[in-house]
Amino acid sequence: MIIIGNVLTAMAFGFIILPQSFACGGVTGLCVLLNQLIPIPLTVLLYIVNGLLFALGFFLVSKEFVMKTLISTLTFPLFLQFAREYHGFLSLAKDPFLSTVIAGSVLGLGSGLILRGDGSSGGFDILGVIAHKYFHIPVSTLMYVGDTIVILSQHHSILNTAYGIVIIVMCTIIINKVLSYGEFNSQIIIISSHYQEIREELLKHQDTGMTYLDAQTGYLGKQTKVIITVTPYSKIKSIKKAVNTIDPQAFVIIEDVRSVLGKGYTLSKN
Repeated sequence: MIIIGNVLTAMAFGFIILPQSFACGGVTGLCVLLNQLIPIPLTVLLYIVNGLLFALGFFLVSKEFVMKTLISTLTFPLFLQFAREYHGFLSLAKDPFLSTVIAGSVLGLGSGLILRGDGSSGGFDILGVIAHKYFHIPVSTLMYVGDTIVILSQHHSILNTAYGIVIIVMCTIIINKVLSYGEFNSQIIIISSHYQEIREELLKHQDTGMTYLDAQTGYLGKQTKVIITVTPYSKIKSIKKAVNTIDPQAFVIIEDVRSVLGKGYTLSKN
């Protein structure tokens, strides 16, 4: 997943973002700036900057963390070089907004796969971890500040800068989708005076776990129990029908859950 993710991020930069001169953040954007001042190929600059950041992480953070960035540090510049030599997507320049949507989506998909593979893209990630370790600055804060400074320093037109921001927004949305993909679960909250019967139904017939929460009714002020359970989408209809049969006046709330960790989900029930 890390390798495929780096291929996709390189495609987003090499096919669309760099050829169309959209503003871009991160180490790639920084190297684009340096490339305007130093007559060194962009790929070489990426290796140099990523190498320096890798060394900083190695000595100031931990060997375990930086080793996760090693694959990206070595492969991304190489894939980017190949992507920049292919010009089959230049026709997309006729529709810059569509280009930003495609670039942001591909970039988000690639970045999401890298994260799902328990890897890191390196770059400003490393600076963020260093700042958090020694100065207690949130990792995301330094990354956002770094990206903003790099984008504003590139002296693109206002339109191309705006397109760069659209790419970042699209990338963030897709990363969240990729990280939560395949986890189709819902949280069901059940408020009923027949909570004991509903508990028996959930545990014995619906094969789903549940938790009691102590509560007090708002109107009468009576002490009661609230049932909360997390279950796959496929069981929602059956649970709703069973609860309605036990107590037609039960109050049921169903919400989407993006991620579930713990016994019965990421850990064995036994």
